[in-house]
Amino acid sequence: MHQCFAFMTLLTLCVGSAAAAQEPCQVRLILFLPSDVKEPAGYQERIDQIVAYSESFLTEGFTRWGHDNIVMPFRHTADGHAEVLKVRGKKDASQYSDASVRNEAIASAIEQNGLDVGRQIWWVMVYVGDPPKKFRVFRGAFDPKIGGWSVCNYNTLAGNIRPSAPLGEEFLATINLKAVIHELGHGFQLPHIGPRRTDNGGNSLMGPTHASFRKVASKRDNRVYLSEAAAALMSTHPAFRGVADARKQLPKVQLSEMKYAANSQDKTLSVSGRVKSGRKAVYAVVADESDARPGEYWTKTYVDKVDDDGRFDVTITEPSPTKGTLKIWFAFANGALTGNGKQSGKRGAVAKAYSFTNGRWNFR
Repeated sequence: MHQCFAFMTLLTLCVGSAAAAQEPCQVRLILFLPSDVKEPAGYQERIDQIVAYSESFLTEGFTRWGHDNIVMPFRHTADGHAEVLKVRGKKDASQYSDASVRNEAIASAIEQNGLDVGRQIWWVMVYVGDPPKKFRVFRGAFDPKIGGWSVCNYNTLAGNIRPSAPLGEEFLATINLKAVIHELGHGFQLPHIGPRRTDNGGNSLMGPTHASFRKVASKRDNRVYLSEAAAALMSTHPAFRGVADARKQLPKVQLSEMKYAANSQDKTLSVSGRVKSGRKAVYAVVADESDARPGEYWTKTYVDKVDDDGRFDVTITEPSPTKGTLKIWFAFANGALTGNGKQSGKRGAVAKAYSFTNGRWNFR
């Protein structure tokens, strides 16, 4: 009953007024404390370090892939600290066990701080006590009502988060910092995007866990990078453009001149065509859901800029000699993501199956 009330309150508060629609979409960080847990000592310094690391990591990724005029959406106080909305829960720690904690956390943060902000990205860090105690749920998602959300554990293990340290470094891996930022990525509507060999960046932010990566790809590589596709998708999001999230209905999408080709000589696949819509499509995105993947987190994803006339041509440079499915969707100038105009994000992708026989890829 309480969860239902918190959720309905959240929806009511997040619908917002006309003024709220003008507020830029930003990351609103919440430190959520169950009723029986004391406030962690030094939490401001730890959260400052988490935010500083996230800004540095994302800035490096955007720069690598040639994205200019990016606005970092993390909020800071007048004295330079990361803004923290501290919320006290109504129940004890044992009663918070899944991602629905976000409903109470966000609703309380909005009410307590008198916020009228429209769609935001809500980064909820749940503290249930010092290690070995841990809030075990890490989740994140896009939400058309509130914008986006992620839920993760707040870890107090002693140590410093250095912006120059790779995300797979021992201390950062122990406090699950990759998972913390990974789930925030889901709040920006990023799907799972695996690493590509030719990127030579180690593991990808939206890719597998450290353990999975080391087991499958490399036991020694502790690097993590922002993939080309993740950078492209986020570059169109309102939060990274410094504007309000005023996205309404998904743009209608009309595809024509679609061609699927396989080049057995250089071992690549390609998807080309033309997209027509009332909104400008900025990027064409193709996810290669190969049967050879060790799992969903290893999905290699490719992007290409859409020409002014709507034409695009995406090359899949690392296909596996097996069957699979290509998922095609588009990132629009206002941050909308869809391939069919009916569903948002990768769920609204257009699918094309392929097979591999006698040394050749064939599209069905």
